Amino acid sequence: MSLILPALMSIGLVAGCGGGLPSTRSGTAPDVTAMQPEPVPAPRTLTPKNDRGVFTIEMGRSVGLIVPDPHAPDPEVEGQSIRVIEVVNVDASGRREWELRAIKPGRTILRAQGTHPYTITLDVRE
Repeated sequence: MSLILPALMSIGLVAGCGGGLPSTRSGTAPDVTAMQPEPVPAPRTLTPKNDRGVFTIEMGRSVGLIVPDPHAPDPEVEGQSIRVIEVVNVDASGRREWELRAIKPGRTILRAQGTHPYTITLDVRE
């Protein structure tokens, strides 16, 4: 009997150590959109280091996007609130650069693969 109690306690501890998403009382998974990071004001310049970042930007404002690779692909754009304008570098800077101009309220997601992959979300506000 003295060996059974510690064994049952161990099983109870292991069974209670779930590492997945927390469940609700109904037994369904929680709303993952509620787990999105809270948007913060966009800095003057974004880079691949801002991967998975969610930023706010005011209508009419622009921020830069700089990727330290002269052969980086153009960002894929999902949404219509940001206009992506390529900046032509006339020097051998070893990077690609774009102006991200907030043109109307809404959400735009920018993605790129390659050497410096990123996904950056911009929420444009009036």
